[in-house]
Parts: sequence; structure tokens; C-alpha cells
Amino acid sequence: MSFKGFAKSHQRRLFIGGVCVAICAICIIVTAIVVVSINSIRQEYSKKAVNRDQQVQQLSEQVGVIQKKLDTLPEQTAEKAAEKVKPLVEEEKK
Repeated sequence: MSFKGFAKSHQRRLFIGGVCVAICAICIIVTAIVVVSINSIRQEYSKKAVNRDQQVQQLSEQVGVIQKKLDTLPEQTAEKAAEKVKPLVEEEKK
């Protein structure tokens, strides 16, 4: 049996095998494209996460500074009130 005879007698099987090989090649190419695109998306999101973390750090520092200012306000207002009340109390004592 020669190759031509083999090809003619198994033409349908060879065609189906070729289609299967082509489909496998397409699947491999699509998988490679998906992997590359997912990696680029991960890199973008990791950059965004780093930027977000930096912003959170800056905001937390600002909140700390504001909190310290707010903590000193009651003391300052209490001192001012005490200074205003002292002369009145001394006048009442006299």
C-alpha cells in the first residue's frame, strides 16, 4: 500500500485529525494571549495598589497631625476660660 492509497482510504480520519490539531493550536495561542493579558492586568492593579497604599499612608499621617491639634484644643480653651474666670472670682472675693 502506497502513501496515496493510504491517504485516500483514510481521508476522513486524516481530515478530522488535521482539524483537531488546528483546534489544539488555536487553544494554545489563545491560552498564551490570556496569560499575557492577565499578567499585564496584574501589573496595572499592583501599581494602583501601591499608589493607594501611599495615599492611605499620607492621609493617616494627616489625620494624626489633626488629631494632635484637636487633643490640644480642649486644654487651650480650658486655660482661656480659666484666665477669664479668675478676675471675676477675685472680684467676688473682694
